[in-house]
Amino acid sequence: ETPDPRQQTAGAGPKTMADLLVLPDAERTLVNWLVRQRGASLADIVAHTQTEPAAVQAMLDNLLTAGFFTVDEASALFKPNLVSRKPRTLPDKLWNALD
Repeated sequence: ETPDPRQQTAGAGPKTMADLLVLPDAERTLVNWLVRQRGASLADIVAHTQTEPAAVQAMLDNLLTAGFFTVDEASALFKPNLVSRKPRTLPDKLWNALD
């Protein structure tokens, strides 16, 4: 089954490695594996986890919605959506002072 990229919420955004700490073991292990693979298809993930495809799809749907993955539409690959750290935001007051 091809993943639906519309399932990802707009506010989910990229995650950091620290965000992985709150995931259940199975999901955290999958995200770590996918980071090392730099992307994988549903079939690759099912083969790696040796889990039923429906259970894998449910786990991927949760992780996609949470923002841990993106989907490359051309190749139907799940790719990690992690950044080294969250970008810093400057207060509006500082931006106004610079203007």
